[in-house]
Amino acid sequence: MREIAWYNGKLTTLEEARISPDDRAFYFGDGIYDVVTVRKGICFALEDHLDRFFTNAERLRLNMPMTKDEVRGVCDDLISKLDRDIEEAALYFQASRATAPRNHAFPENAKANLYFTLKPSKFKKIGMEISAIFEKDIRFLMCDIKTLNLLPNVLAQQKALEAGCYEVIFHRGERVTEGSHSCICMLKDGVFCTPPTDEMILPSITRKHYLQICEKLGIPTRIAPFTRDELLQADEIIVMSTTALMCRCIKINGNSVGGRDGENLRRIADAYRARILRETEGK
Repeated sequence: MREIAWYNGKLTTLEEARISPDDRAFYFGDGIYDVVTVRKGICFALEDHLDRFFTNAERLRLNMPMTKDEVRGVCDDLISKLDRDIEEAALYFQASRATAPRNHAFPENAKANLYFTLKPSKFKKIGMEISAIFEKDIRFLMCDIKTLNLLPNVLAQQKALEAGCYEVIFHRGERVTEGSHSCICMLKDGVFCTPPTDEMILPSITRKHYLQICEKLGIPTRIAPFTRDELLQADEIIVMSTTALMCRCIKINGNSVGGRDGENLRRIADAYRARILRETEGK
C-alpha cells in the first residue's frame, strides 16, 4: 500500500478512511498528535515521539484505549504494509477525546479515538537555506502540548507563504518563542542557544537531539529565552523540525541574518545526518 489509514482498529487506504463527524477532533480540536519520519522501513526516534504523545495524553486527561507498546505495535504493522519501493514516509498518529454529541464537558467514561496515517514524504535536505518573518504569537498558553488546535499556526504560515518565506518566527513581546511548525535556535559566539521548554514552546524532539549532539561535539549550550534583537545578531539561526531537520535562516523580514558560523553549523548537521543514517539503515 502507498497511503495507509487506521482508525480505531480498522485498516483502510487513506481515501477510504471514515471518521465520525461527532469525533471531538472535529468539533473542538480536542486531541493531540505527533509525526515520525520513516526511512527504509524504520521509524527515526519513535520512542521519543511516543513518550511525548503519551505525556500529552496524560496532560489532557485522555482515556487512552491502548498502551504505548500497543501503539508501537500498530506503527510497526502499518510500516510492514507500506510498499517496499517507498524509501521515505511520514507516520502521523492522533488521539481525540471521544466520539460523542457536541458538549464542551468531557463525555463520561469515553475512550479516546486513535487515528494513524502513513504515506510517502520527501524530507527537507539538512542545511537548506530559508527566509522567515516575525509574527506576534497569539496562541494560547498550552503550546508545550502538541494539540490539534493549530489555527493561529495555520494563519501565520499562510502569511509567511504570501510573503515568499518558509517560516514565521513567533514572539511574545520581545521574546522569541518558536516557528509556526518548527523550533527556533541559534548559534552565538560558538554557543548553541535554545529557549526553555515552558508553556510557550513545544518540547521539540529535534531540539532534544541537537542538544545531545552539541554535548558530544563539545559545543557549549545555553537554555534561556532570547529576544528578537538577539536573534537578529546571532551568528547562525537554525529552524528545525521532524520533517525539516535543520534549515539555515538567512533572511528575516527581508534583511540578511546569520551566515557567520558555518563551521559549527556544518559539524552539527553532519553529526545529525550520520545519526539518522545509522539509526535508519534498512532492516
